Amino acid sequence: MIAQLERPDTTLSDTMFTLSRVGDIAVVSLTCPAIREHQAHVLGRYLQELCDDVTGRVVLEVTGVAQFSCAWINTLLSLTHRCRAMGGNLVILGMPAQDERMLRSTGLDKHLYLRPSRSAAFAEFGTPSLAPWRLALARLLDIPVEPGQRRAA
Repeated sequence: MIAQLERPDTTLSDTMFTLSRVGDIAVVSLTCPAIREHQAHVLGRYLQELCDDVTGRVVLEVTGVAQFSCAWINTLLSLTHRCRAMGGNLVILGMPAQDERMLRSTGLDKHLYLRPSRSAAFAEFGTPSLAPWRLALARLLDIPVEPGQRRAA
């Protein structure tokens, strides 16, 4: 599912929100040149609804976000708390290194779940990063499913 986020007077045509599912986990890929206060509010509203639908089990891929404001950080913190209250988690994937350093220097990384890869993000849920049917097919055909994995002898 791809959603274009709209504002009453302006279309945010550069913002793309892609949703897929892996088992009971929602995987959101976000592409946006900048997330300011308005975008953070709109995205936060969509993501809150999604958190409710999947009982707080969300992987949010932000590699396509070039810049963000404090409003976006506050939205991420709020969503993380919401997901944790439901027994799930919001795992943030692909935060650019300079932004991750900034979050570390402020101590905010202790409140957010930042992971470098999809497999690391899915490990937070104890779930493989592939849909169950794909994982079963890969195992049946003895195809490696993670980088660096060796074929069985």
